[in-house]
Formats: sequence, structure tokens, C-alpha cells
Amino acid sequence: MGRLSAFTPAEKRDAVLAVLSKQKTISEVCRDKGISAPTFARWREQALEGMAEALADKADRNSREAELERRLAEAERTVGRLALENELLGKASRRLT
Repeated sequence: MGRLSAFTPAEKRDAVLAVLSKQKTISEVCRDKGISAPTFARWREQALEGMAEALADKADRNSREAELERRLAEAERTVGRLALENELLGKASRRLT
């Protein structure tokens, strides 16, 4: 797990927007923030991914949500089944002792 960033999401956003709007170069932002070019590249990729998700077609979002809900329901069924099996195995082991 990575370390906690010293920069807020708003600071990262502003840095990326400064480059995308050609107010500053990548080098200027990196120098001003004291970050490396790969760190800035990661910020930019995260920002672009967020933009794509925010601008995604509502149908795409709905289908993703439906898939996540289906997977959650499946996981809940699995947890329920495992809890029942665990309870039955516990009862069986108590009878054997």
C-alpha cells in the first residue's frame, strides 16, 4: 500500500488543469510542487480516468451498476451459504466431543 499523499485532490486537479489548459508546462508544475514527472503522469491519468467516468453514458453507468449489484448479490449468497455450513459443522463437531 502506498503512502498518504501530501497533496489534496484539489491540488492535484489544479496542477493537471494548469497543464491541460497550457497555463504551465509539466516541468513547471513538477518544479512548483516538488514532484517527479512520473508522479505528475499518474495524476494526469487519474484525472483523465475520472473525467471519462464522469462523462460516461448513463446507460454505461447503469450497466456497470447492474453488474456490481449482481456480483454483490452473488457474494452475499456465498457468505450466507458459508455461514450456514460453518454453523452445521460447529454443531456436528460439538456432538462428536
